[in-house]
Amino acid sequence: MTIYGTFERDPRSPSAEPEGSQFRQTVLVPQSSISIYGTIDGGIRHLTNATAAGSRTKIGSNGEYYNNRLGFKGTEDLGGGMNAHFHLETGFNTGTGALDNTDGRFFNRISSVGFAGPFGSIDFGRQPSVACKAVYAYEPFQYRYVQIIPLAGAVAGNIDSKVSRPFGTVDGPRFSNGAQYLGKFGGFTVSAEYVMGEVAGSSTDASAKAVGLGYTDGTFTIGGAYTRQKPNVAATGTPDYRDQDQITFGGAYKIDAIRIAGGYINTTTETAVTNQAKNIWLGARYDVTSIVSVTTGYYRTTLETSDRGEIARRNFFIVGATYALSSRTSLYADIDQAILHGIVALKAGEQTRQTGTSIGINHMF
Repeated sequence: MTIYGTFERDPRSPSAEPEGSQFRQTVLVPQSSISIYGTIDGGIRHLTNATAAGSRTKIGSNGEYYNNRLGFKGTEDLGGGMNAHFHLETGFNTGTGALDNTDGRFFNRISSVGFAGPFGSIDFGRQPSVACKAVYAYEPFQYRYVQIIPLAGAVAGNIDSKVSRPFGTVDGPRFSNGAQYLGKFGGFTVSAEYVMGEVAGSSTDASAKAVGLGYTDGTFTIGGAYTRQKPNVAATGTPDYRDQDQITFGGAYKIDAIRIAGGYINTTTETAVTNQAKNIWLGARYDVTSIVSVTTGYYRTTLETSDRGEIARRNFFIVGATYALSSRTSLYADIDQAILHGIVALKAGEQTRQTGTSIGINHMF
């Protein structure tokens, strides 16, 4: 920080600078900054065959296109290329103003503090998992429409609330009570995390550990992650902690106005029988103009058990378009269809088709 001003003569000091002469003094002080940001999404979604009772139309959501959030970031320069930082982020429902979760966590999305330097960044607290960050790099919609596209619910994360997720064995995509490392070196990104289960009498129950690796040169992107965790798989009653392994990998190719992306997630849980949840996807985005963009994707999810083979399957197709009213505000619309088979069908033994349409506005600040 630099201070400017003028001298006033002190008659007691014969060496004082001439009155009115200019001075400049540099004072070394820590440099810090705090930023506030967010996004709010309002729209209408209609889904046929939402339940066995029929269709449903709704307005209230945590964000049909892009999840609602209010965030705070702070950074303090420690010198020598080092900094200390924090990140807090909460989510909310547009229609009701309620929090985006039923567990009463105000900063449900992110609550972390850490430090960074030339070596990378180390953060402690609740934050998106290594697997979540890896999938973002090769997800066609890059976590838009997360309420209907299965990937955000399929990547590794805490089972914090017993939410019915027929196409994901974990309630991702974040871990609480974790320490995470992220380093970027040229085109490479290296990540790792360790999550403490904090279960009395056990150092492994509810814990997790993961590693991730990615590379991009601006045109090609590849990456992947491996997670080993031990979640509670019991829906009620006495906790039942079981080993669970997840591997994900994928890639993306971007040239001019076109981006193509695809990937794979395989989650295996060891219970009385081995359960597998598999996700495979492929999609593309085309920026028609600087303000109009169209993205499409195909997502196939299957559930399998070692004793019964495939017990459920969903084929999901989606086409979405955005129109930028400004750099911060966009209109959006999508049409999607899910074809269900097996135990998730609304009628036993039959496949069920669900067609969804969404339209709305998203504003970022």
